[in-house]
Amino acid sequence: MTKQVMKPRRTSRLPQAPDLKARHRRTWIVVADGSRARFFEPGEDSRTLAPTDQTEMTAAEARRPARDLVTDKPGRGFASAGSDARHAFEPPHDIHKMQKHDFTARLAGVLDKACEEGRFDRLVLVAPPRSLGELRTLLSDRVKKTVAHEVGKDLTGAAPTAVRELLAGMLPPTALR
Repeated sequence: MTKQVMKPRRTSRLPQAPDLKARHRRTWIVVADGSRARFFEPGEDSRTLAPTDQTEMTAAEARRPARDLVTDKPGRGFASAGSDARHAFEPPHDIHKMQKHDFTARLAGVLDKACEEGRFDRLVLVAPPRSLGELRTLLSDRVKKTVAHEVGKDLTGAAPTAVRELLAGMLPPTALR
């Protein structure tokens, strides 16, 4: 006679019904470069892009010529070899790169504030590869968690319908809802 071991009886749990009042996920699509950012969200019919309540951001100073941004000529010095030749010193920083970095840092701050306020649940970032990489390093951890997709293209000059068509071919259909 074999002894049967009784296993403890588990109560089966039925899967929970989805909450009917679950919050709709709000997606923001940010189209940016080093001096301009536009904010969109999918329209009511999910076939168009509508501007969000966040206004467009621009940095006019990043588009100006360097001669308008820096007033002084670079310093000059004598050659070290003992000749009478003089050479101009290189400026320590590229002023355009600094302006673009400052704009990208401001954009990261705006996205962090909007995330804190709960204005979006998912984020799609569209920017040139260099701007995208810099933005990625400046985003806070909570904004990084909301990034659903990144697209390395410069679409800041494109119309919203063109942006929607290009993204529809690159992203899964659920990303633009």
